[in-house]
Parts: sequence; C-alpha cells; structure tokens
Amino acid sequence: MNARLLVTLLTLSAVIPAWAALPPQYQNANDLDAMVAFVKKHPRVAGSLKSIDMRQYVVHFDADCKAEFGRQKIDRPLGWVGPAAPLVFLQSNCKLD
Repeated sequence: MNARLLVTLLTLSAVIPAWAALPPQYQNANDLDAMVAFVKKHPRVAGSLKSIDMRQYVVHFDADCKAEFGRQKIDRPLGWVGPAAPLVFLQSNCKLD
C-alpha cells in the first residue's frame, strides 16, 4: 500500500500544466479581424479591395497590389505551444493611401 501511495504522489507531482494554442476557428477570426481593420484604415485599399487570402495572409487590392501580413517570432518555453502572435502588416507593393 505504501508503494502505491508513493507512486501516486510522484505521478501527481510530475503533472505539468499544458498551454494550448487557440482553436483554428478563433485564430482565423482574430487574423481576419486584423486584416479587415487594416482594410478599413486605408480608404484606397477598401475602395479597390479584390480579396483577402487567409492562407497566405495577403490582402489583394487595386490592379496588382497586395498587402502582406505576418507574425513576429515568439520564443516560448519548451512545451508551450500558444497562442500565436498577433497578425501584423509587413509590407505592400503599392502605396496604401
């Protein structure tokens, strides 16, 4: 009985909390919100919007213009997976305003 109790206590003391990334539907909603906020902030982009590419994180506007988005790299402790860094504007191949 003492060995079983010792094993149980050791097992419970080794439990480490797990931090999970946001489920895809919530992460996608946050990413879309960031890209739509960008579109709303720039009248030229809003007025000539063609598409929002959620796979490449690109807003296509005007003739052949695109605004690219990405995430900053975040160093995390070993075993910690999320949440992802916020999506931010990186660059555009055309003037925005």
